[in-house]
Amino acid sequence: MGREGDFYLDQKTLKDVINSLEKVFPKTSKQNTAIANGMKKAAAPLVTGLSSAIKLKTSKKATGKLKESIKIFRSRRLDDNGRPSIFVGPKVNPPSKFKNKKGQNKAQREQNQKDRDAWAKKQSGYYFYYLEYGFKPFNRGDMKPGLGLLPKVASAYGSQVMNQLYNKIFAEIKKGANKQGINLS
Repeated sequence: MGREGDFYLDQKTLKDVINSLEKVFPKTSKQNTAIANGMKKAAAPLVTGLSSAIKLKTSKKATGKLKESIKIFRSRRLDDNGRPSIFVGPKVNPPSKFKNKKGQNKAQREQNQKDRDAWAKKQSGYYFYYLEYGFKPFNRGDMKPGLGLLPKVASAYGSQVMNQLYNKIFAEIKKGANKQGINLS
């Protein structure tokens, strides 16, 4: 048995998922998409929990932008075994006007970076790190402790997410099977 907060899927369930994935989606990229979509749907309670925890712990002066920036998003890279991972947290995407364009010199690229950073600092998602882990004001006083919301939300909603995980991934597999006319039994 693992520590509190550790969750497990039994071997039979895992083999069912793997066999169904290989049967419906012969390409690994399609399998990864099905897994990631299922994980995103299963992780929805984490977004709700984190948003409500932020709302409870922040001051009444807060605008609510941080709460709204909490999203589920995929990692751009696969893990060591080639499978996708997802993250739950603030997502701040700078507008395309800050992207470097072909033919720009170094000074223009540096200015784009400064503009992008200034824009990101105005967005509330940028400040989540300080809210979570704390910070030390420059030359003023002691360390301000963070709230530590992520472990609390993970332990509160983790079992609910893991219970839904198999069903959500299998629903994605069935959706793909129906499109291809494959009967899963």
